[in-house]
Amino acid sequence: MSRQPFYAIKLVAAVTAVLVAALAPAAGQAPAAKSQWTPARTPDGQPDIQGAYARAGIYGLAPQEMESNGPHGAENPLEDTAYSFLPSGQKPNGKRSKESSDEDPQPQGEGGRAVPLAGPAPPGPWRLGLVDPPDKVLPWKPEEDKKRREFLMHTNPAASLRYVEFDARCALPGLFLNGGPFQFIQPETEVVILSEYQHYTRTIHLDGRPHLGSSIRLFMGDSIGHWEENTLIVDTTNFNEFTSFTREIPYLSDALHTIERFTIADQNNIKYEVTIDDSKLFTKPWKTAGLFRKAKPEYEITEYACAEGSQTLLNMFGTPPGQ
Repeated sequence: MSRQPFYAIKLVAAVTAVLVAALAPAAGQAPAAKSQWTPARTPDGQPDIQGAYARAGIYGLAPQEMESNGPHGAENPLEDTAYSFLPSGQKPNGKRSKESSDEDPQPQGEGGRAVPLAGPAPPGPWRLGLVDPPDKVLPWKPEEDKKRREFLMHTNPAASLRYVEFDARCALPGLFLNGGPFQFIQPETEVVILSEYQHYTRTIHLDGRPHLGSSIRLFMGDSIGHWEENTLIVDTTNFNEFTSFTREIPYLSDALHTIERFTIADQNNIKYEVTIDDSKLFTKPWKTAGLFRKAKPEYEITEYACAEGSQTLLNMFGTPPGQ
């Protein structure tokens, strides 16, 4: 009887053992990362992100500050020296937000109402709040930062209607003054975002159309998007001059141009990043980041009627003469 098959078997076994050992993690070494999560698809092939979400991180310049219609950091909006140069031209020494946070991002709905979340946040740390520039000093044009500070000096109390915050006048809030909840729906070649706050509908067109003509200006801008694997990239232009970022940045100009990246992290979370480019106010673009967290399936957004019965202007300025 030939001994060749026996040696062949031993050789195969030895090679197999070497391959297995090479693929196994060494002692103390973490196993290789799992492959990227694969979402379901809509009928037109989009990654399916439909559902209700609340957003953490895009409230103010610090990770968990809220916008002008909710809790925020300093009561005085001029106390933002962590994010712009001091009037003397010196760099600030104030407390600044971290580029990332190890605290579980807990978004809240309109008026601080908690949104019941469908699952945990993805593994941290999370990029939240102002993430670029690294030193957290916004690249203001000095003359525009001076104008902004002078404007803010007339806002509390408001010297006239011009100095009343836009959201207090029930204007559409743009992309920033809102933590949700939002409802994402996906008709063919579109992503549509319904907002509970200010009751607006934002449509992101995915059909390759060009932007609107430069003479058309909108509170929410004109949004054109496309998918790159699990990331929705949205280019928005055609803003009007009535877009706020926070109460510290009460207005942006009609030169505003944003690039947003919605990256699906898992079935319950979307990582979000937005680049703000406003050549009239800043010397270069800057970036802020957050996280959309999905609500439980039974959660529904409700109607938010800002203008109906609003007493804001009456409380500020009293009853108009002759009434």
